Amino acid sequence: MFKSPAEILADCATVGIRQETPVIVFCFKGARASTTFVALEEAGIKNVRLYLGSWNEWSRDPSLPIEEGLPY
Repeated sequence: MFKSPAEILADCATVGIRQETPVIVFCFKGARASTTFVALEEAGIKNVRLYLGSWNEWSRDPSLPIEEGLPY
């Protein structure tokens, strides 16, 4: 069961995500991120994408950038 759209939008607002903000969700393989994808779309986030290969695919390609350090 998902939170209500209003609750999801309020959670998103705490990290600067509004309905117009482009969002790409990912996890290790893409399965868990699909739940977040559906919840965000149901809440009215207009530009949500799922990186299906996710971290498992990205981390195996040494030519792709990986940011290190604490998130800001």
